[in-house]
Amino acid sequence: MLRAGCQLFNQSAVAAVKTGSNNFALEFVRRRRKPRWLPVAKSKLFRVPERKKQSEEERTELMRLHNHYKTQLRSVRQFLREEVVRQQETSTADHIVLTPEQEEAEFQRCVEVNAAWNAKIAKEREVRLAKEREEKVAYVQERLEAGKLREEERRERADERVRYEIEQSKSFITRENLDEAIETALANPVDHNFAIDLAGNMIKGRNTQPQSN
Repeated sequence: MLRAGCQLFNQSAVAAVKTGSNNFALEFVRRRRKPRWLPVAKSKLFRVPERKKQSEEERTELMRLHNHYKTQLRSVRQFLREEVVRQQETSTADHIVLTPEQEEAEFQRCVEVNAAWNAKIAKEREVRLAKEREEKVAYVQERLEAGKLREEERRERADERVRYEIEQSKSFITRENLDEAIETALANPVDHNFAIDLAGNMIKGRNTQPQSN
């Protein structure tokens, strides 16, 4: 790698001299430690690191500091434990000093409060259910009335259609008046053809001539 870097440096220096440029900078990156993603070297794979020996004075000092730390930590824990117990006793003192008669009276009071609350909720529920029933009855009545109106409209349209068909049936061709209908059609021919000129005028009949303006 060093040889390749020297060759690159020499080539860059020659190029800078030829071009007459002084703006030249070359920086090499070299790792101080091996990257952590690389495995252990084969020469150090089975090496057991030697444990450093401690002197008697160092071991004694470390033990003293350790004991001092554990003693302080136990003191803090004991203080916090006593503080929690004191707060619990203070907060529950009124319950501890209650007599059985007082506990029974307190229980009865709670039962009465609960019964009153249940009665209030039941009354509110009855009012709400009654209101919902009224709204549901009104909704059903409205739907029934709307259904009746739709049924009446449908019957009126059906009756009108029946009356129209009865009126039209008077001019129907039956077996009895078939000959008369044929004679009437031959005597009165009807031409349904029509044409439209450029002005948009409708000219009825195949043989009808347009009127000249």
